[in-house]
Amino acid sequence: MTLKNMFSAMAIAMFISACSTPRTSDEALMKWYPNQKYHQSLETSALEQEALEGSIEAELQFGIRLMNGDRVDQDIEKGAKIFKRLAMLGDARAQFMLGTAYDQGAGVERNPDQALGLFRDSAEQGYDLGQYWYAFMLSRGRGIPEPDWKAALPWFQKAADQGHPLAQFSLGEIHESCRAGLDRNFDLAAYWYRRSFSENPSAAAQYNILRLIDLGLVAWQDGDPGEPQSRIKMLDMSKFEPCDPDAYDPLLN
Repeated sequence: MTLKNMFSAMAIAMFISACSTPRTSDEALMKWYPNQKYHQSLETSALEQEALEGSIEAELQFGIRLMNGDRVDQDIEKGAKIFKRLAMLGDARAQFMLGTAYDQGAGVERNPDQALGLFRDSAEQGYDLGQYWYAFMLSRGRGIPEPDWKAALPWFQKAADQGHPLAQFSLGEIHESCRAGLDRNFDLAAYWYRRSFSENPSAAAQYNILRLIDLGLVAWQDGDPGEPQSRIKMLDMSKFEPCDPDAYDPLLN
């Protein structure tokens, strides 16, 4: 099991949904987990020994195995304690993982406020997963009184610039639905959907690219899924009314 689906084996469904985020570019992955392949190859006893000898990355990997029940008896409380100790030392990866635990109540009591603060701490250190989940929480109003898309936007952007596919997809939605006070821009929406699809060829990104093409909102480009849609007449964008991000929009619903 790699960090690309680092919690996909967990029995806790909500924890899976929060932590099985597709990984970003190889460059970002190597920055944060330079010894990933080595640690993944170790037997659990050897991994635990390296953790006891002071390797923070080994300890993180051991915590992930405990959360997953991967080559060790599952123990989410013990895994959360590992993340908590390392988060208190300022490790951005552990802050993200502990934030996810608090958000979902996995091994700790559920606390969205704690989760938001931990995601923020991780994000401020430049960790792409922390940036994405901090932005996600802000945009959905989790840990704060109401959604704040303007505050979320720069964090989605930071994660997207590092190659995070869900952050890139979110930017596409933001530009298409004029969230965060932005004007509607189908070209920018398509640009970010395409970036997301190139990082992680998801069905959602493919659908949104093809939908914009089929509606005549953007032109087909080399590398897009499907075939060139030469029969589609491009729409006159000047006839579109300014969009209300809180209103029902048949283009997005």
